[in-house]
Amino acid sequence: MLTVSGGVVAEFGWQPRARRRVWREDPGGEVIAFSDTAGSVSMRRMATEDPRIAPLPRDEWDERLSRLLTTFPRGAEEPMHIFTTLARQPELFRRWLGFGGALLSGRLHGRLRELVILRTAFRFDGRYEWAHHIELGAAQGVTTSEVAALGGDLSAVEWDPFELAALTAVDETADDGAVTDATWSTLAQRLDSGELVELLMLIAHYIMLSTVLRSLRVQLEPSAAALAEGVAGGPPA
Repeated sequence: MLTVSGGVVAEFGWQPRARRRVWREDPGGEVIAFSDTAGSVSMRRMATEDPRIAPLPRDEWDERLSRLLTTFPRGAEEPMHIFTTLARQPELFRRWLGFGGALLSGRLHGRLRELVILRTAFRFDGRYEWAHHIELGAAQGVTTSEVAALGGDLSAVEWDPFELAALTAVDETADDGAVTDATWSTLAQRLDSGELVELLMLIAHYIMLSTVLRSLRVQLEPSAAALAEGVAGGPPA
């Protein structure tokens, strides 16, 4: 979830169609995810542990990171862990900010962009991105009931057919690794070739962020965690 503010690029940002997911805790306090699809069952253990790589302490922030953090409402008082963690690889961090910023200020309509990001975060268990894009989605007109549907059953809301096709593209990518011809045909009625590429890159970028942040065990900041807790649906805590 990236935007451009004052010339500085800044980062603020499943349930398959035929899949059922159940969450519970084992006696050791770890969350276990069960999901079954077409008769197959898989189990994934999700430990609630400390970050694998600690965020950079304040005395190690360089000028770029310090300026970046000041563009956010809570600034350096509650620095975003995604930045202070990924900044440990400074050259890659700098280039990633530019790429993410390009996607968040691209040609896709803001509402469509946020719908796709939220659905991708949900489908790929990206709770960090999910939490930070709740408010960004609201700023683009995404309603509370729509957020709940994006974080659960899409059929709970009557979507515009074009928006539904974009969300279906996320689900098809999660289920099968590619968008089907039928969904592509619907999207191509409204998006030109460049926008279609951008949509696919947007989905892929938030798949990457969701999986990287989960493997790093990047923790939500208290304010973002509270926001996510107050919204129905979404990836598990």
